[in-house]
Amino acid sequence: MKIIESKIFDIINHILNSIQNITFKLTEKSAILSNIDIFILLAIVATYIVSTFATTEQLGIVSFLVPVFVVIKVLFTKGEKIELEKCNFYLLMYLIICLITNFTSSMPMQSLYGFMKTLIYFAFYFALCQFLKNNKQYIMHILFVIAAIMSIESIIGLVQNTAGVENISTWQDTSYVNPEDILSRVYGTLKPYNPNLFGGYLIAGFTSVIAMGTLYLKNKKILFGIISLFLTLVSAFCIFLTGCRGAYLALFTIALLILLASFQIVFVDINKDKIKKIWKYMVSGCALCSIGFMLINHGILQRLMSIFILRGDSSTSFRMNVYHSAFQMLQDNPICGIGVGNKVFREIYGLYMLSGYDALSCYSVFLEMAVESGIFALIAYILFLTALVIGAVKFIIHNNDLSVKIIVIAALTSVIAVMIHGLFDTVYFRPQIQYIFWTMAAILTVLIREEKFKKI
Repeated sequence: MKIIESKIFDIINHILNSIQNITFKLTEKSAILSNIDIFILLAIVATYIVSTFATTEQLGIVSFLVPVFVVIKVLFTKGEKIELEKCNFYLLMYLIICLITNFTSSMPMQSLYGFMKTLIYFAFYFALCQFLKNNKQYIMHILFVIAAIMSIESIIGLVQNTAGVENISTWQDTSYVNPEDILSRVYGTLKPYNPNLFGGYLIAGFTSVIAMGTLYLKNKKILFGIISLFLTLVSAFCIFLTGCRGAYLALFTIALLILLASFQIVFVDINKDKIKKIWKYMVSGCALCSIGFMLINHGILQRLMSIFILRGDSSTSFRMNVYHSAFQMLQDNPICGIGVGNKVFREIYGLYMLSGYDALSCYSVFLEMAVESGIFALIAYILFLTALVIGAVKFIIHNNDLSVKIIVIAALTSVIAVMIHGLFDTVYFRPQIQYIFWTMAAILTVLIREEKFKKI
């Protein structure tokens, strides 16, 4: 990943160096400043833990500690510099366009509220990039915490399914389903309780469970590896139990990407006949087990097949109506959009909706971005994703460190899977998913930099 050279950042870093020359002496006398990395790591971990039960406002307060501590570190630690990767340049462009949208929106205050939420997420991401670039050893700690939380939430989901929880929040059209095949959709502990949110959350962190299991096996920690891979199956099953069809598509995407990545590792990096044979048996076995699982679970199979009946499913039909109205909104506001956030959307949508049902959003991340902030904001965000993905793919192909490659594959797969889910839902904008997504994006950004990688 190319680091952009800029006179502006040279000036900023020169000013920072002058400040650090004055403040760094205070670090030796302060217990907090001398251990600031630990406080940053604790704030990051606290964000993930709190996200499982806290409200949006409470989570925002906890997560904001991360950029605050990172700013303190930059100001008080000699040698800290601000750098901008190519992908982050596009992200800054997206943020600037969103800022401009606040001034052109017909509802500036509501738009500003939505922008501030976006700013908190981005501050978390940029803070993680700044922190992890010199502390790559903490990436494993972060992945472990995410994997542990995903495993616990998945087990809670299984318990909810056993207890037979009632359907809540998101409706499910059961008019064409046998009553015995109606899926009792689980929702975990995340607030607000919503199966789609829970499905998106598990998708975002699912690859961290796979990565930990794979790394344990690679390092010959067989027991931990087996436990992790078992928890991977539990998490996959729980994703199906959410009944979230967007999460189903994302899970299939994860399976496909991991298949391709494992092919690269087995047939190119390792290139041993015994390993190739084992890989073929494992892939065949997983494929057969997956088909068998779908055939014996009629409720899940019915939910999956409902994707393809389009207008025959009331939930899908509603989304198609929203898409139609959202495209009209975009046609009327193509450059600057209507304003940032769902507060603005809900007000403006009432002027365009086809039916009497309100909509919280566009039910498509990319369409939502275009409607809120205009077509140029969408282009900037797509360029960010494109630069990130291309850089990660090049890294996977050319890097020889298998452990690092596994982590990059896990992070890349998570980012892509969340965006696949986001094609048909906007749970991406929920903070619980945002923080996992931006963590994976930050891990990618710092690992695929052009500088020589230090082993973690």
